[in-house]
Amino acid sequence: MPRPSHSKKKPEAAEAFKSELAEKLGVLEIRAGSRVKVWFMDEARFGLHTELRRAWTLRGLRPVMTRQIRYEWDYLCGALGAVGGEAHFAHLPGVSLEWDRRYLEDLAASDPGAIHVLLRDQAGFQLRDGDARLPERVRIVDLPPYSPELNPCEQMWDIVKDETCNQVPATVAALRDRMRPTLQRYWEDAKSVLRLIGRDWLLLQLNATRKNHLSA
Repeated sequence: MPRPSHSKKKPEAAEAFKSELAEKLGVLEIRAGSRVKVWFMDEARFGLHTELRRAWTLRGLRPVMTRQIRYEWDYLCGALGAVGGEAHFAHLPGVSLEWDRRYLEDLAASDPGAIHVLLRDQAGFQLRDGDARLPERVRIVDLPPYSPELNPCEQMWDIVKDETCNQVPATVAALRDRMRPTLQRYWEDAKSVLRLIGRDWLLLQLNATRKNHLSA
């Protein structure tokens, strides 16, 4: 199955980002010697509207799945550490600039002594770098528009959907309970996160940044 790509995507912009990330981090003008954590961050919507996916069955039999159509939603925000393999997740009732601020505050509180640099898309409900509402030690680097393949969080959401599909949870709380074992695997196992990160261009760019005296 091919991965869909938005018609407005500019492939050259996505490719350029891979070679310009070190420069973009340098523009942030973070004080030399600062301890910096670089995160990929994204959000995804999950809900009680059953998502049907492939299932095992006996040869010659077409599987039949119970499906419910209920428009109750949960939003899962997550950040994956590009160097240390940390994982940070939060369930939110919605998306907005205020919920984004609260999530970033919680992420920054996970290591108050570090500067947290987030690589993420340019959704309208997310704060931009330099916004006065950002927590003090949080900086933002925008990913190119329509380039989800640059963000390993997209793979994380696909894994969660694979393990919660074809089910009919009665409540949002029950849906969250079903997500927990999947998420727990990643926040307890840095190697699992780093396997998702696994981008050679990213490591090259972060190593180039370290030569400019930032520490990660």
